[in-house]
Amino acid sequence: MIVSAPASSANLGPGFDALAIAVDLPFRLAVAESAPDGFHSAEPTHPAAVAFRAAGGDPADALHWHSPIPPGRGLGFSGAARVAGAYLGARRSGIAHVDARERAAEIATELEGHAENAAASACGGFVVAAAGRVVRLDLPDDVQLVVWSPSATTSTDASRRSLPTRVSLDDAAFSVGRAALWVAAVAAGDLGVLRDACEDRLHQDLRLQARPDTAGVRHELLARSDVLAAWLSGSGPSVAALVPRDVASIVAAGLPGDGTVRELDVAAVGVTATDSPILD
Repeated sequence: MIVSAPASSANLGPGFDALAIAVDLPFRLAVAESAPDGFHSAEPTHPAAVAFRAAGGDPADALHWHSPIPPGRGLGFSGAARVAGAYLGARRSGIAHVDARERAAEIATELEGHAENAAASACGGFVVAAAGRVVRLDLPDDVQLVVWSPSATTSTDASRRSLPTRVSLDDAAFSVGRAALWVAAVAAGDLGVLRDACEDRLHQDLRLQARPDTAGVRHELLARSDVLAAWLSGSGPSVAALVPRDVASIVAAGLPGDGTVRELDVAAVGVTATDSPILD
């Protein structure tokens, strides 16, 4: 059995620790006897291995992984790894797919300390994760993500520690309204309002101040009328943009050459198991 869990882009601007989109960059995990060539050995401290044991997986099982998700770039590497590990551990313990997926989301959330990345990797699509619940919505097939990532990485823990512990009522109301607008826009299929919905005053502006290169790329993206929304992906330093599929290549080609640019689909399906993965 080879498990695959998609990457994620979290927060989407105002949805701090609550909103995320699953991204079609897979984290794949297998026990040694079923791991294809090209997989890497997972040390016991690897997030996938820790989650595997937490879900009841046999500590004696040797795990191997493969993934194109760049770690430390705000695309949910650890969340996808933990969902994959917990799901594999649950399935190896005899738990069926639906219950294993739910268990994987719970364990990954506990290990991550926040739910949105784990929810997206477990369920796919656009997710709202709050109050111990996950609501999933589909995004249209005619949109894609364009993601720009610099060579530098960001520590999520360090980035979170830099945020203020108190915010003004005006700033809180600003971000709550725009997070709600995200959800309403996706639910109603009215993506034209997302340029306003991706603004935030709780964390995004502060994090972008520390990364002027990232802030500049987001500014360039939002200067284009064909970009639906652009946000700091997770804690950064990547920027993600939602664009119509027919202009994704044009938008990607216009971004600075000092970063890695990816054109990616939204992952409509969350964590799954297969017998024959295709390596990316």
